[in-house]
Amino acid sequence: MDSGRGKKIGKWGEDQACAFLIRHGFFIKERNYFSTVGELDIVAQKGGDYYFVEVKTRADGELASDLAITPAKKYKMEKTVQKYCYQRSVPETGIVLAGLLVVYNRLSQKAVFHYAIFS
Repeated sequence: MDSGRGKKIGKWGEDQACAFLIRHGFFIKERNYFSTVGELDIVAQKGGDYYFVEVKTRADGELASDLAITPAKKYKMEKTVQKYCYQRSVPETGIVLAGLLVVYNRLSQKAVFHYAIFS
């Protein structure tokens, strides 16, 4: 897949993920936070908890239809979250690292969501 198409699909997936989170009572604090340590796709809040969400977008039938969050990626997310919390004066309590897999169903032309918490 070329990078232009990949970015377009990735943005679509993140848009779908934000809509999903909002429907489930989350407030989107920030999207695509970048630091020298790494990137966070979505920072959301629900109640007093902050959710740092890694979004993966796939088409149904793709071989890699999982979250593909490796231990190295999780470690990088943890370090990026620490930097985010420091920069934004967010207490490091009530922190949740999560992954959201957005699968595009070609037949229904809708998104199907798979959510996992890994902290």
